[in-house]
Amino acid sequence: MLNTIKQLEERNVANEIVHMVWSDRMDLVAYSTVKGEVALHRLTWTRAWNIYPEEEHLTVKALSWRPDGKLLAIGYSNGEVSIVSIEDKVICKTIPTYEEITCIQWVQEKDGNRKRFAGNPAFSNEENEPQCMQDIDLSSIYLPEPPMLYFVETVHPAEEEQRPNILHEQSELNILLIGTRQGMIHISIFAAYPCVILNINEYLNKHCSIENILLIEDLSKIFVTVKDMKNNIQIVIIDSSVFKTNTNALFAVALKYVRIAYLMEIISNSIRNITETWESILLEMDNKLSKFASKCPQGGLTADFLDLLMFGIYSTNMEQFLLYDLTKKGLEKFGQSIEMSYTTIQELIVKYVTKYGQCITYHLAELRGMARFKHKFDAIGLVEDDISAAISSTGSFLIKAGEMHQIINHSIMNYKSFFRWLYTAIMHLLEEQIPSEIPKMTQQDLAYITEFFQNFDHIGNGSNKGFIMERLGQYLARKPLSIPAKMNENEWAAFISENELLKNDNIVLNHHTDLSLVQQFEKLKVDITKLFLAPARTTCKNLRSFKVLNFINSPDIVELSLMNLSKESVLFTSLQSKYSMILLEITIGNGINSRIGKFHFNCENGSDAQEISDIKFYTPSILSLLLQDHKAHTSIMYQFPITSALESLVEVDLSGRNLNLDTFESMNGSNFVPHVFKVVDMVVTQLAVSGTRKVGIVLSENKRKVKLFEMESEEEYDEDAEMTISPRTSDVNNVSMQES
Repeated sequence: MLNTIKQLEERNVANEIVHMVWSDRMDLVAYSTVKGEVALHRLTWTRAWNIYPEEEHLTVKALSWRPDGKLLAIGYSNGEVSIVSIEDKVICKTIPTYEEITCIQWVQEKDGNRKRFAGNPAFSNEENEPQCMQDIDLSSIYLPEPPMLYFVETVHPAEEEQRPNILHEQSELNILLIGTRQGMIHISIFAAYPCVILNINEYLNKHCSIENILLIEDLSKIFVTVKDMKNNIQIVIIDSSVFKTNTNALFAVALKYVRIAYLMEIISNSIRNITETWESILLEMDNKLSKFASKCPQGGLTADFLDLLMFGIYSTNMEQFLLYDLTKKGLEKFGQSIEMSYTTIQELIVKYVTKYGQCITYHLAELRGMARFKHKFDAIGLVEDDISAAISSTGSFLIKAGEMHQIINHSIMNYKSFFRWLYTAIMHLLEEQIPSEIPKMTQQDLAYITEFFQNFDHIGNGSNKGFIMERLGQYLARKPLSIPAKMNENEWAAFISENELLKNDNIVLNHHTDLSLVQQFEKLKVDITKLFLAPARTTCKNLRSFKVLNFINSPDIVELSLMNLSKESVLFTSLQSKYSMILLEITIGNGINSRIGKFHFNCENGSDAQEISDIKFYTPSILSLLLQDHKAHTSIMYQFPITSALESLVEVDLSGRNLNLDTFESMNGSNFVPHVFKVVDMVVTQLAVSGTRKVGIVLSENKRKVKLFEMESEEEYDEDAEMTISPRTSDVNNVSMQES
């Protein structure tokens, strides 16, 4: 049995393709076009979905799969990275960098680490660990499942608009790294917790752009390829052992960040919905009363209602309004609409704002418990005082939500009393019998109705305020309350005010009587952001520049690929020119050892060196190349054996000046065995391969045609088959070069 490269599909595409990348978990290839479109296709080239950018003229700068294949990171030209769910092409999260993106890498901790589960992660398997450390996140046992979020930024629209959870049942730590033209590296855990922003310019004391990033699988080192303004290409090796040694702690903190951020977003959307519902009440009332108010002098609207309430006198305008503008039937519908709006506000306050605010308190309490395990969490900078401040802020927010709920209940009583009274007024005008289910007006009802009249003062007086509900609306404004709640009858408030020691105790939650609900929520966001900033700063501080290696000087755009060969070894490959390729191996042990080799290729005896269009790592032991045969107007897809080539590399010193590649002898890479190649009957300029899935795809010169391949198709040896055995060695038993 011989492994051959077998063509599966050949297809045309509507727009020019720019980037292509295979999933290592499924036979799916994602590609982007010049229009900014990103499409996902199966191996048979059936389209799973496609997605366009939200803004026109945006283009895609980079693509990267999450290692489990469930999410795709798309870097756009506006500096934003969209995290897209593969299942339904829904954007789970958008990460702003505000810079030009050059590369994205998504890496997962190497298999063999302790398993965790997003709902209930086993924090440690050490026998001597206390049980409370075995299960650090037990929230799913005690807390209700939060609702799904949606694109329309609400909490309960159509089911199909649900936004998936970015965690997707993660059991291993994964880290997203984004490199930019401005020399910055944005690092986030789960693509959700922004734990580090590295400024490589500060490391090098000069401006540079990030060309490529590689975080090795044991998370101990980051290899960054940079290019400065003078076209010098350097390799910066960063000690990232903080990720390796604190994997469990970072996983737990990032998990809490994701959960809390999700709940905060639910509350934020709920407050937005409350505001919109409240505004709809104001608009409806204003629309109903504005015509009547236009016929009254300033203040006349309230005066007419007071005359009717106190003396039963109908003015001509009032009678016209009740019988012909409002009407009995219209009032019934109007009342139902207002009641529905109030019910919605109550539901949002109780079932979302209060409920999930309490859930945040639980998660913060668990975080505070983590911070007290100093041997675990001190290393990443989790500060107990910051968490306690956030817990206190959450408590103050819940107090404010309860205060607003009381105001809503009071407002409901006002409007119900007003509508019942107005309904009876219309019935009297129509000389109809009052229904028995409508109770007689009490002194309390009279007070409620009079208070409701205060909302009419600005209707039709040219102030542009219209109908107002100041006592409720003030809680939804970003300014202090104009009518603070009266606390003189609150026994707890009176008790606290009389006891200075209790008043200043951290255990007692502060009630900020002058703050609105929105202001209190903004304060909560600041406190939560602050508590997660401390671990981020500590993690960033622990990332140290390990070594800076000088590589080459090149004014041309240099395409670099990186592959993690082992815990100590990383392999770089780049094109020196159209006809030669560089392999650079960097090994880190007691010191840093570098070896380099220059290769050219000619797969036909006696031919000149063939042009190299593209290079990609297929596996750690195989490099896939695209070679051009201009005479035949064809291309060659060539599998270069890295293991054999590594033996030919020579040692170099990268601590001094840039390398002069012209001084290195070029080796014929076609002589290394075994190797496999496939002749492609068109000129192709780009390829993407996956050694895990054993698949490949090539892109034509006009970027509108693709061919898909099975890279390791097992076919029986057939003398009649179209096959080429290399004549470059006398021992044919060591050769498996073939063309199919």
